[in-house]
Amino acid sequence: MPSLNMGSSYPLTKDEIDARVAKNRIGNYAYGYLNNQGVFIVKYIGRSDTDLHERIMHGIQEFIDDPKLKYERFKFSYATSKEEAYNKECKNYHDFGGLEGHLNNHIHPDAPEGTNLKCPFCEGNN
Repeated sequence: MPSLNMGSSYPLTKDEIDARVAKNRIGNYAYGYLNNQGVFIVKYIGRSDTDLHERIMHGIQEFIDDPKLKYERFKFSYATSKEEAYNKECKNYHDFGGLEGHLNNHIHPDAPEGTNLKCPFCEGNN
């Protein structure tokens, strides 16, 4: 079973994000919900190359606008560089099915601005 390699999940609320996620940090996140067995079900994979706190906040409004997205909880982890965050986002995206899976991501993760990074998990990029 794939793992996000992130900590616990938290309710997707402003108070929880403020309490848990530092501002101006690079990192990765996932939105989802807990199933009946208490397992976190991933619905969206993302990252921020500048401010993870600010980026995670976007999920609150997305869920309000479309409750079918099931963005009830979030997980996150910090990264030490844009490259590390990008590689983890790509891994999580592929591990959880990408466009063929149950993710709400509509496109493959983009490389960080100003880089020539290629997804290490796409065929032909190794």
